[in-house]
Amino acid sequence: MQNLRAQVTSGLLPFPEVTVQALGEDEITLESVLRGKFAAGKNGLACLACGPQLEVVNSMTGERLSAYRFSGVGEQPPVVLAVKEFSWQKRTGFLIGLEETEGSVLCLYDLGISKVVKAVVLPGRVTAIEPIINHGGASASTQHLHPSLRWLFGVAAVVTDVGQILLIDLCLDDLSYNQNEVDASDLEVLTGVPAEVPHIRDSVMREGRHLCFQLVSPTGTAISTLSYISRTNQLAVGFSDGYLALWNMKSMKREYYIQLESGRVPVYAVTFQEPENDPRNCCYLWAVQSTQDSEGDVLSLHLLQLAFGDRKCLASGQILYEGLEYCEERYTLDLTGGMFPLRGQTSNTKLLGCQSIEKFRSHGDREEGMNEALSPDTSVSVFTWQVNIYGQGRPSIYLGLFDINRWYHAQMPDSLRSGEHLHNCSYFALWSLESVVSRTSPHDILDILVHERSLNRGFPPSYPPPEQFFNPSTYNFEATCLLNSGVLHVTCTGFQKEVGNKW
Repeated sequence: MQNLRAQVTSGLLPFPEVTVQALGEDEITLESVLRGKFAAGKNGLACLACGPQLEVVNSMTGERLSAYRFSGVGEQPPVVLAVKEFSWQKRTGFLIGLEETEGSVLCLYDLGISKVVKAVVLPGRVTAIEPIINHGGASASTQHLHPSLRWLFGVAAVVTDVGQILLIDLCLDDLSYNQNEVDASDLEVLTGVPAEVPHIRDSVMREGRHLCFQLVSPTGTAISTLSYISRTNQLAVGFSDGYLALWNMKSMKREYYIQLESGRVPVYAVTFQEPENDPRNCCYLWAVQSTQDSEGDVLSLHLLQLAFGDRKCLASGQILYEGLEYCEERYTLDLTGGMFPLRGQTSNTKLLGCQSIEKFRSHGDREEGMNEALSPDTSVSVFTWQVNIYGQGRPSIYLGLFDINRWYHAQMPDSLRSGEHLHNCSYFALWSLESVVSRTSPHDILDILVHERSLNRGFPPSYPPPEQFFNPSTYNFEATCLLNSGVLHVTCTGFQKEVGNKW
């Protein structure tokens, strides 16, 4: 079977010169690393940061939307380490983690006015930030949280390079919004969960501090990734030694802790995936172990199955799984172990991005009652990675798409079967992005985002459709590549389009 290849559908849409200059200045003078990611929200944003400089651009056009240069309290400028999109009170912005000479600062950045409006000093070196909720109070919309968290107004989880997990009150009910990163508030860290949270919070706020619950005290092991899974109400925490922990935000207790199959390799990313109509109340979490740019060459995908006692639909329409019964690794895919042929020996393989895409049937197609919790009839996870090969001047880049419902159909194997490769797998499809690399080299590709609405299978060649029509290799979709110099659009077409409906 022929390989699937992405087609470039636009020229490079360059960032404005002022953006390139602002980022490049620190790359030279501070030897800072340029980081860039598409924001996960629906606002069409991408963020780039280098040293103290933050640039926010339109993810489709590369147009500059906002920019800010952070100031430090010492002689050395701060470094932007973590950026997470965050919306609150009809505002859009970011939660930003800065590394200072001593410790870190958590900033709330308002995109509309390009300013920091709240800031709080953090202990240690922040490695990731994740919003839990953007409002507060004892309302129906906060019932899934621990009673102590419901007294806070906006909660962000922050983790550090020594294993500390903090749940921080963003104090969004304090409408003054007149702080900056230099004039940051202090934290009031509580190690237990006291009974008198409202009283303590009032006195802490009067003194100009932010209340904070320490979920885990420093252990010495860096936390490498962090994600709040709203449907399971769990905080997924990945560690640099290959361990993964799940913390329940209702009980504020750890429900799961295990080292993944690849051993002491950092858990670099996680993404949630839900199958269609699993009667056992099962859902899934991908954990990606990757050495990235450090020594060694490991990139492996691990699919964890989570089984719950209940799956219900809240009044808000949100699906919620409750009562974790077990969690176990069900599928592993090694992306560095010769799963597809490469010319030459790989020197480094690293993940560029991962995302999950779901599509639900319209209400008119539903037979069950309106109060029943929907499950997605399309559920795929997308992984993009870069392979550097000894002796080759430019890397190879691949995009893989895992269809969990087709994995069920294949009777849930625990790995690729003997003789099976990524390009002929019934539940995993592989596209080469060679055309992108040849067009953009030597510019670095920082991230790749598939546009959810564009994902489709087209029309079947006959009725009933042949079995191959339901494989993920028949999907068509559009994606955008984020480079250090601009954005580029690509189209990935499936087999039924590429071969003119000849199966």
